[in-house]
Amino acid sequence: MPAHMYDYTVPALLRGLGVLQSYLDRMQAAVHAGQSTGAELLRARLADDMLPLGRQFQIASDNAKNGVARLTGQEAPWFADDERTIGDYRDRIEKTSAFLRTLTPEAFEGSQARMIDQSYRRVGSAMSGEDYLRALLLPNFYFHIAVAHAILRHKGIRLGKSDYLGTLPVLASMGMGSSSDGIPVRFLTQAESIEWLAGRGLQEVPATDEPGSSHFQFDLQPIPVRLSDLVGSLMEDLGGFEGGLLLLSDWIWDDEYEGDPTAPYREAQKEARPLNQAPGLLLEKSARDDAVALLTLLVERKWTGQFYFASGATTLRIVEGDRVHVHTVNPEAERLVRYRLVVSGSDVLPI
Repeated sequence: MPAHMYDYTVPALLRGLGVLQSYLDRMQAAVHAGQSTGAELLRARLADDMLPLGRQFQIASDNAKNGVARLTGQEAPWFADDERTIGDYRDRIEKTSAFLRTLTPEAFEGSQARMIDQSYRRVGSAMSGEDYLRALLLPNFYFHIAVAHAILRHKGIRLGKSDYLGTLPVLASMGMGSSSDGIPVRFLTQAESIEWLAGRGLQEVPATDEPGSSHFQFDLQPIPVRLSDLVGSLMEDLGGFEGGLLLLSDWIWDDEYEGDPTAPYREAQKEARPLNQAPGLLLEKSARDDAVALLTLLVERKWTGQFYFASGATTLRIVEGDRVHVHTVNPEAERLVRYRLVVSGSDVLPI
């Protein structure tokens, strides 16, 4: 499968939806400052024959969710287009992002050659998935973001090109603190792991009452979806995978019948130390699949460990494979995770 069909679609759409969320935040700030009303902003348009701002948000959302659904052959969530307030539009963009985060690279298998029927545009033709992505999906999606940007500037809200571009990947990865030698997985002792955390101002056990942070928990079992898919999606909900440290603290296996389940990762990196000597696994950004597989292993084996996101924003602790504790400064994380769990048949639990 050409990796670019997922890589050029889902991350790009999520970044654009994040830009729209930031625009909604700026709109809400303008309302609080008495510069305008939400209704006035949502009705605003650049010209009489152009659609208003609210429709720009709706169409961008439709492009994102329906576009990936066409490429992957899945059914997109349906929205009634009945949003009335800034909060309503924020919820719509959030739900759209949550749907995109359920998709994995495997879902795009064969999507470059899938024929995309254009009858929804009242055009009696079709085009390949790759042509659809390059010629229609992304250009149309970004057109509506650009128009929303222009309308807000026209209404006096100060936005610049950096607001439109959003968080660039190069900015997101700076200061990540993983290895720079290209090795996707490195192994650290307990002391080295603690030193890695201290060097980034992180605590081995995050405080539950840290100002500006969120602490919530949920159960991973039993949930009637493939565990690795859910783990991968939750990683995206919690901020996206930019690398990090997995520190194992409690594990067991039957020596009589099997060896250390982490041995394949150690052998691949020529790591001779066993798990009890090097329980920390430092994962580069390129090791996302390894991170998902290792966290899935913790759940399946009922092990305990913590994953510290390289950004420093989030720590995810899995306790005996069942209970997950999340500490994060990402204000959207709990809502995204709650939506993901409800879709999967579970929910966030009270602390």
